[in-house]
Amino acid sequence: MTVLAGFAGGLAGTLWAGLVSASLLARRAELSAAGWRPDTAWRVLHTAVVYGLCGAAAGLLFWLGWGLVAFANWPWFVVGASYGLLLWFAAALPALLLLSLRLPTLRAAGVVMAIEALVAAISVGLLCAFVWRRAS
Repeated sequence: MTVLAGFAGGLAGTLWAGLVSASLLARRAELSAAGWRPDTAWRVLHTAVVYGLCGAAAGLLFWLGWGLVAFANWPWFVVGASYGLLLWFAAALPALLLLSLRLPTLRAAGVVMAIEALVAAISVGLLCAFVWRRAS
């Protein structure tokens, strides 16, 4: 169930990407000059697949970690938010920060994408923790 919950949480990242990130990135002239293209249906499908599969992998990782057993006495939403933040700090933030440092024209996009990844990671964490607590 945590794998499915992770997949669903990953799809929350797709929803954020389509509703918030796409409109913020479309406003940046320097990104258009760098070759940034608006989302198409095909690209949104690819985004959903990537976020879904990464969310499922994070759900499997949550299950393998026994639902963050060190936080056994904490409420499920604290466990979920902690897990989501750990995912974001370990995976998304370093990649986006390094990209932004190496390509200054993409700094604005890096910030928008970091927020998008944070929303997806916390969604994955919260859904995984919720499913874990319901099952136990």
